[in-house]
Order: sequence, then structure tokens, then C-alpha cells
Amino acid sequence: MPAEASPALGAPDTWVAPFARAVPALVLGLVVTFSQDHSVPFGLRGFGVFAIVTAAVLLASGLRADRAVRGLVLAQGVVTAAAGVAALVLPAGGVGYLVSVVSAWAILAGALELVNGIRFRRTRLAARDWIVTGGITVLLGLAFLLVPQSFSDPYSVEDKGQVISGAVTSDILLVGVLGAWAIIVGVQLAIATVTLRASRVAPQEVGA
Repeated sequence: MPAEASPALGAPDTWVAPFARAVPALVLGLVVTFSQDHSVPFGLRGFGVFAIVTAAVLLASGLRADRAVRGLVLAQGVVTAAAGVAALVLPAGGVGYLVSVVSAWAILAGALELVNGIRFRRTRLAARDWIVTGGITVLLGLAFLLVPQSFSDPYSVEDKGQVISGAVTSDILLVGVLGAWAIIVGVQLAIATVTLRASRVAPQEVGA
């Protein structure tokens, strides 16, 4: 029988953890969305900062978790920290490096969270959020692997009598996908925060 939900505030299955993870995800998504620079160095630096902050949250929450979930959460934190360091150490690594770092992290970290969610889907309210977040993250990794690194789609737009031309390249597409993923996951984690917060407050009000 799986253990009950961790009582320690800040553990993975309390509202603090998803809130602390939602903030860097939403910041990354908004920065990518409103930035005109979708280059590889920009993507690696943005992902690297996001990953380091997220890793700190995962490691801190893992240490406060009960023994049943602690192992996979700490492993997820270590994988995320390693990916963040790799991204920041070599921001000029090229499209192939961006794909390798993000896809490897997304598939490994997403799978770890997905497994934890499946294991505790019948006993912990937070498990369904782990399943959703983990599943979306694995899909991010697969999407990065499916985008051809030589992708280039030329475009031409007429604006006020002037013709503006260019091309959507693989780095622009990949960084855009990363930003979209960050916003989706950030919103999902924010919703999880509200749900878990309400579930923690309700018993206290009943007891009062």
C-alpha cells in the first residue's frame, strides 16, 4: 500500500512545490513569447536558468517528501540540474546541442514524474498533476527529436508597400516550442497549486 500524502509543507504533494515550479516555467514562457531572439544561445541560456531554478525546487521538495516518493523526485532534480548546467556551460553549442540537452532532459525527467504519478494515482491528489506534467514534458522531448535540424521555411510578407522576407529555421521553431511548453506547464502547475491549496485548507476548516 503506497504511503499517505506527505504532511510536510513544501513536499512534492503539497501546494508549495507546484507553485515554486510554476513561477520559473511561466517566466521562461513569457520571455520566449515576447522576445524577438529565438536563437540557439538564447534558448540554451533561458532553458539553463529555468532548469537550475526548477532543480533547486525539486531537490528541496524531495528532501521534505516521505520515503515513498523521495527517490524519484530527487532523481528528477539531479537530472534537471545536470541539464541546466550543460545548457549554461555551452550556449553556443548549436542546434544539435540544444536538441540533445532539452530532449534528453525532457524524456528522462518527464518519465520520472510520470512514473511517480502512475504509482500513486489512487492515493495522492497530486499524482494526477504529476501524470499530466510528466506526460507533457515527455512530449516536449519527442517534439524536439522530430524537428529536422536543417528545417527552413522561407516566408514573404507585404507590409505598407514593403516586402519583408525571411525564413523560419529549426532554432526559431525549437525555442518557440520550448516557450509554448513552458506556458502550458506553468498554467497546469498553477492550477495544481490552487487545487492542492484548497484541499489542505478544507480539512483545517472542518476541524475548526
